[in-house]
Amino acid sequence: MWKITEHLYLAQLPMIIGPTNKQEFVKNEIKRVLTLETEPIPEKKQIENVDYKFLYLLDMPNEPILSNGLLEEAVSYIEEGVEKGENVVVHCIAAVSRSVSVCAAFLMYKNKWSMEKALKMVASVRKTIGPNPGFLAQLKIWERCEMDFIVEKYKNLSLDIPGVLDADSKTLWRQPVIDDRTKTRFKCRQCRKVIFNSDNLVHPQLTESCQKYLIEPMEWLNITASTCSASHSCGAKLGNFIATGSKCNGCNKFVKRWIFIDKSKIDRVEIVS
Repeated sequence: MWKITEHLYLAQLPMIIGPTNKQEFVKNEIKRVLTLETEPIPEKKQIENVDYKFLYLLDMPNEPILSNGLLEEAVSYIEEGVEKGENVVVHCIAAVSRSVSVCAAFLMYKNKWSMEKALKMVASVRKTIGPNPGFLAQLKIWERCEMDFIVEKYKNLSLDIPGVLDADSKTLWRQPVIDDRTKTRFKCRQCRKVIFNSDNLVHPQLTESCQKYLIEPMEWLNITASTCSASHSCGAKLGNFIATGSKCNGCNKFVKRWIFIDKSKIDRVEIVS
C-alpha cells in the first residue's frame, strides 16, 4: 500500500484480497476500504472490523463521476473516515486511474488544491499513475466550478461525437465558461458572450500574426460530425473541429481534438487591472 497523506492510502486489488492482505491491513491500521470497481469485495475476502464501501466505476473516458454524484459519495466516505482518525484505503485493480483520480479529488477538496498539485502529490508516492482523459477532464471541470458537488451543474457537459464508435475517443467533456476578469477573455463577435479565457487555450500561438486559437472543448460547443464546423450555441460558426486531431502548421506539433477558433470571429478582452 502507498500512504498518500495522514489516514489516506492507495492500493491495488491484490493488496486488498491477496494472501498477505491481513498483514497489510494490520501494518497500516486500515479501518475503511473504498472499492472503485465493477464488483464489490466478496464477504469471504473481507477482514473483520473493517468497513467496506463499493462504488461501481468503469475505467473508461466516457464514464461520469460528477453528474451521477459518485465523486461526492467517494470523497465524503474518505472524509468521514479521516475525521474519525481512521485509515482509509482507496483501490481499483491497478491503482493507476480510478483510485488515483478519487485520491486526487479528496486532496483537492480537503486542501483547496488544483488538480495538478493533487496529482503531483499522489505521483510523489506512487510513481506509475495515469488517470484516463475523461477523469482528468472532469476533475478540471470540478476544479473550475470551485469543487461544487451540485450534480445539475454537470448534467450537460459530456458530448458524444457523431460518427465516432470507439469508446475511448467518442466523448468530449466540455469545460464551463468562467468569466474571470483576472484572465484574458474572448467574446463571440455575434452574441457578445464570453466563450473562453486564456486558461482554455491548449496550444500556444507562435506569433501575434497567427489567425487561430486552439482551445479545450467548451460547454457551448456544438458539433455535427467528427470533422465539422465548431459552432457557438448562438449559431455562430467560429472555426472547425477535427476529432482525430491535426498538426499545427507553425510548429508541426500534433494537437489532439483539434478545436480551431478563427480570430476574425471573436473579440479579445484584456485583463482588467
